[in-house]
Amino acid sequence: MGLDQYANVRDKQSGKMKSPDFDKIYSNKQDEYKPTDHGFVWRKHSRLQQFMQDIWGEQNPDSEAMNGDDELVITKDIIEALRKEVDSNYHSSFCGGGFFWGHQFQEEAVKEYADLDKQFCDWAEKELDNGNEVIYSCSW
Repeated sequence: MGLDQYANVRDKQSGKMKSPDFDKIYSNKQDEYKPTDHGFVWRKHSRLQQFMQDIWGEQNPDSEAMNGDDELVITKDIIEALRKEVDSNYHSSFCGGGFFWGHQFQEEAVKEYADLDKQFCDWAEKELDNGNEVIYSCSW
């Protein structure tokens, strides 16, 4: 139970979403999992969620917190802002609560996921350049 976060690609022409390969993601063999091939997954990365939630809230001011079937379409502007957040250790995205988000471990998560976050930014930018849509979603 808790916050699970995903980034997937949706082909703009077909509308088909490429789902994460959970067999690879949760394999005991870490060398089998390549986020750029199998999908990006984070677990209780509360500051990334706070960053994405803030954008979600700006785009959807009348909705509740992002969760479940909600999708945030990633743009180059979001990637640029995310790069700045990653470089500043998410200084502007402090998570003030949310037991299920793992807020009590947010400093550790920032360090643990720093390389994956940077890899995500590079990957997302390439996918956008290739004409695909990059989708961020979560469940908590």
